[in-house]
Amino acid sequence: MKEAPNIKDGKPRSITAPNLISIFSGAPIYNDSVIFDDQSHQTVSLSAAGIRAIIYQLQGLYLRTPVKLFRPSRFDYLAQVRVLANKHHNLSEKPYRFRTHSSLAMLFQVIRKEGWKFIPDHVLPPLIANSATGLILYATYLTTLDHYNKKHQTPPAKFNWYSPFDTWRAGFIAGAVQSLAAAPVDAIYTRSTVSEMLEGTHRNLWVFGLHKLKEIGLVGVFAGYGFSLIKESFGFAFYFSTFETVKTEGYDLTHRTIMWYHRSEEIIKRKLQKIFKWNEEQVDEKMEKLERYRSERLLKSTFVLLAGASAACSLLAVQYPLSKIQKLHLSRLEALDVYSASKHSTKPFITLYYNSYIDTFNQVLRMKRKSGVTWIEAGYKGFVRNALTTIPATSVGLLVFEMMRTKLADNFEEYELLQA
Repeated sequence: MKEAPNIKDGKPRSITAPNLISIFSGAPIYNDSVIFDDQSHQTVSLSAAGIRAIIYQLQGLYLRTPVKLFRPSRFDYLAQVRVLANKHHNLSEKPYRFRTHSSLAMLFQVIRKEGWKFIPDHVLPPLIANSATGLILYATYLTTLDHYNKKHQTPPAKFNWYSPFDTWRAGFIAGAVQSLAAAPVDAIYTRSTVSEMLEGTHRNLWVFGLHKLKEIGLVGVFAGYGFSLIKESFGFAFYFSTFETVKTEGYDLTHRTIMWYHRSEEIIKRKLQKIFKWNEEQVDEKMEKLERYRSERLLKSTFVLLAGASAACSLLAVQYPLSKIQKLHLSRLEALDVYSASKHSTKPFITLYYNSYIDTFNQVLRMKRKSGVTWIEAGYKGFVRNALTTIPATSVGLLVFEMMRTKLADNFEEYELLQA
């Protein structure tokens, strides 16, 4: 009887990581003996292949849509949390501390005062709205991009390559669809204050939202929608096209440069060996292949991060000045009481829409002439501060996600390279 590999002198022996790898990659063990069985080999191979196939599919899906982690939240789900935390603990007059001023700390403080019911009543509604609009945006983008990409008979064999024009128009359509789907929720948020949501007679945001929609009506929901349509469609057109272009073209150019450098270095090294009669170094081809693979994965991950930050910046660059005009437009609509007037006026609401846009345009011209600044200065004042507070947070989130995904997926691929 052959002694089991994990028993020595009658005592159990600890199994190290290499032993675990040999156990899972070797033949199955029956009755404390190693038996080579073809059927068992096939079972293990099929199981490993199935796991690898799942990971490859998840990896492919991720590499197509990591841009979603750079998209700023459409609706602020912590607005009420910040107001209540400041109300209960007067945080605005205290120095910043992570244990009292961070998002989780403020949420914990509010829950202690308001109870756990605060989460489904006031935190979940904007979270669900963000998830729903994000799902609509990316589902529309991927569907449209696949439709356009299928028209290309021989797409270039690059790292997830897509035509810049295809990504631009797919993003344009996705942004337009999202703006239409989010119009009711946008109407609620743009015509309400946090204090109104918290101090009203409604039990939660669900009831408050339904009441607000009935109050503003159909005309109120789509008042100012023209700005939302332009802002979302053009914003996400540049958002997606910037991400795909930086991720693919930037990676491809950098990879070619690095490979040219390595080839040049190898040529020089061989010439020096011939001149000075140096002995050739013994190189482990498998380890060299593994190191090259890891370098490529790191380079791809780096460009995913860089592309995401660039995409978020381009989205803000398009939407920031338009958001200023949109806020002015909505405030003028409320001041002129367009919603109430549309219910009693014999004029069609299209005419009211047109007149409100003309009034807003004239008001913007008057404000620009009065301020004496250029259009760039007027539109992008405060942009840098806004970008610096938005982009780093999303970059850190994607960095953590990328590290976890790479660690999970690449272990299988590295093992295959070593066994090849």
